[in-house]
Order: sequence, then C-alpha cells, then structure tokens
Amino acid sequence: MRRGVLGLAGGVLVVAMLFAALVWWPLPAAPLPRFAPAYLIEGVRIVEAVAGRSGPPVSVLLRGDRIAAIGPRLAVPADAVRVDGRGRFLAAGFRDMHVHSFQLSPQLHLPLFVANGVTSVRDMMDCPQATDSLIACAGDKRRWNAASAAGRMAAPRIVEVASYYLEGPALGPATVSARAAAAQARGIDALKVYNRLSRPAYARAATEARARGLRLVGHLPKAIALDEALAAGQASFEHAHLLPRHCFARAADWRRGALDGWTPTRVAEATLAQHDPAACARAVAALRARGAWLVPTHVTREEDARAGDARFTGDARLAYLDPLSRWAWRDDLAGTRDAFPGERGAAALGAYFDHGLRLTGAAHRAGVGVLVGTDTAIGGFRYHDELAHLVRAGLTPAAVMRAATVDAARYAGEGGGGSVAVGQRAELVLLRGDPLADIANSRRIDAVFLGGRHYDRAALDALLVFVRGQARSPAIVAKLLWGVLWSSIAADL
Repeated sequence: MRRGVLGLAGGVLVVAMLFAALVWWPLPAAPLPRFAPAYLIEGVRIVEAVAGRSGPPVSVLLRGDRIAAIGPRLAVPADAVRVDGRGRFLAAGFRDMHVHSFQLSPQLHLPLFVANGVTSVRDMMDCPQATDSLIACAGDKRRWNAASAAGRMAAPRIVEVASYYLEGPALGPATVSARAAAAQARGIDALKVYNRLSRPAYARAATEARARGLRLVGHLPKAIALDEALAAGQASFEHAHLLPRHCFARAADWRRGALDGWTPTRVAEATLAQHDPAACARAVAALRARGAWLVPTHVTREEDARAGDARFTGDARLAYLDPLSRWAWRDDLAGTRDAFPGERGAAALGAYFDHGLRLTGAAHRAGVGVLVGTDTAIGGFRYHDELAHLVRAGLTPAAVMRAATVDAARYAGEGGGGSVAVGQRAELVLLRGDPLADIANSRRIDAVFLGGRHYDRAALDALLVFVRGQARSPAIVAKLLWGVLWSSIAADL
C-alpha cells in the first residue's frame, strides 16, 4: 500500500515538474525576413480605393517605414532592394478594427494577421489590471508596437486599445469611475461598454469618456436605446446585432425585458417578421448625423448561422488554433446549437444573418461609416471572409477596400492614412489580382511590407508554418493552461 502511495506521489511530482518546465520553457519568435534600408517596387499598379480604380504601372520607393517616392521612372538607390511588381497590385495594408490579444498572441495570432495582409488592428479589450497571465495588457501592446515599428517583430500595429469591458447589472457608477481612471492610467484609448450594463452605469461611462478624452465604444447595452447612446457620444457599435434589434417593432419591449420569456429562436424570428423600416431609416440617419461607426463583424453571425454545418465546424484553417482555443470555439458553436435547436433554430439564425447583411448595406448606402472587424478565431484568415460578406451586403469592392484602409485610418485619426501616397506609412500589401475588380483578390497576397521589412511569399509562408507549429506545441498548451488558472478574468471565462 505504502509503495503504491509513494509511486502515485512520485508520478504526480514528475507530471508537476514537467508542467512547470513547459510553463517556463522559452518560446521562439516568429521568423523575420532580412532587413533592407529601402525597397523599390517596380512596374506595380496602385489600388486607389477612393477613386475606385487601379492606376497605371509605376515604381514605388519605400525608405524605412515611409513611402518616399512614386513615379513612372525612379532611379534605383544604391541601398535599395528591387522588387518586381509587374502584373501586381499595391494596396494599403488591411486594418482589422475588432480583435483581441493574448499573452501568447506573438506566437499564435499576430503572425497570422501579417501573413494575411493585416498591418494594423484595433484591440477591443485591455486586461482589468496592470498585468494578467492570459490577456495582453496595454503595456504589452505598447511594447509590441515598438518592436513591430522597429522591424523586430512580425506583428500588426495596434492603433487603439479599449478597456476591459464594463458589464453586468451589479456594476455601479462609482466602480465605473474607478475603473475608467485606472484604465486610463494604464494607457487605454477607449472605454468599452457591454450588453448588461445598467442605465446609471452607462451614463457614468459616457461622462467619464468625455471628461477623460476617451472614446466610448462597444456593444449597445440592452437597457439603452440607440438614440440615447448616440446622444451620449458612443463612437462605434460592434456586431451586426445593432440594427436588427433596433429596427424591431418591439425593440422597446425587448429592452425592458417583456420578451425575456421567449425562446431565442422566437425572438430572432420576430425580429425579422416585425421589422420596422421607418425606425430603421431614422436610425441610420442618426448614425450618419452623429458620425458613429458600425463594425458589424458579420463573420461572428456567420458562426451562429453555420454552427451546425460540418463543413464549417471542420474548417481546415482551425489547424492554426491551439487545442484550447479550438475547443473553446467549437464549444461556443455547440452552445449556439443548444440555444437555437433543430431545423427551426438553424433557419432562424440563417435568416437573421442575411437580415444583418441587408441592414449593413442599407446603412452604408445611407452614409454610415462601416469598418472591417472580425472578433473571431483565426482572425487573419477570417478577415477576407468579412470582406466578402460586406460585398454580399451590397458594398462595392471599392467601398469595401475604403472601409478596410482609408476609413479605418480616418477612425484612427491618421489624416491621409490608409492610402499609397508619398509620406504615408509603408504598410502595404502586394496582390496578384485587382481587389477592385473582385474582392476575392484580397486573398491573393504576394508580399507584405511592414516595419521596414519585405515579407515575400516565402516569408509569409514561413509565418504560417511557424503559427501552425506553435499551435501544436506542448509548451504553448501548458502556458495557456497556466494563464487561464491565474488570470484575473478566470471567473468570466
């Protein structure tokens, strides 16, 4: 008996020691291409998203992180690497305006963005404290930005960091003020509101945002009407729930909880059956008048609609996810299937997804600013799915490219940014087809320029190989488990 106990204890000790070793095991950095002080891209056509056309062949000189010159015939500097751009199209780097970063994102997520032409992102969740074992915090993101700008890290530039989300009916105004002060001291740029925030707490968040010079962003809390949020100054609204819910003839009843006894399937069906076009027209007019932005992340509603589709749940791109993230993603889809059971539930979700697409198209035609965001696993790949969804919603490829580049730069306060022009950032994507002719060409990436480095196709493929290998790493799994166990948000997971 004693031997058995000792053997078991020894086995537990060995496993614990192995786990500890994996937790502390150093991780490799994503591979970087060779650095050159300048690049001359020759014979390339510039994608002019605002004009809606691609220009004639020109040469583009990049020096450091800026576009130094553009012209039909540029002299080749002695220190420049020549890049053959013939038959290629040069676009400003894509911008994902709804992502989330984790401590292990340099190994698992950031290289995937670069490999997919995403050169800047808006990070929608800081950690609730100064440090966290799982979520990347504002300080981490500042370090990543510095490393990326210096060409030392394969990572997109982070243009805005939102606070940890303000959520729950128990969150009072005083706590909102305290959290806003702490978050601003850590260097966040926006306060993020969420679904179940109370009216008094929302009002305090809006007051704090104005007083501190921060944006108010995020979900539209159930208790708050859209016109109230616009009057409060909310700058962006995330996800394609916004307009379907607001344009529901019984929206006020839904907000006050009168429909809480209904099943989710019945609510979704009623949202479509009792659509109020007049209320919708007033809503989009108000969004435009206030200059608010819509970030529909239609890929997240697609995940709902296809939760029971084996072709979707078996997406080959899931191989780029670590086992825990892959499990969490599929578990979320299983939860959706449980909430919307059977053929009726699946049909309701599919119709709701299509309804959201139509309303995004209508909002865009009315002049509402639309931005491209993913908020999902394998975001780098899914970014191009979102571009395709926006075309399906009724945006032209040129409008989608503007949303992905110029409009995203305007949101970030970068005057003239998101374009291929002298003096602008050399954050660029070289494509093998014209995205203005077919948005699917956004996926045909030949090269990415970022941080003064030229990621040619071989370098981009090396990033994909790196992430896929890291996703299978025992050290990554151990570090994720450790991060979840000790994270300050463990109770929310």
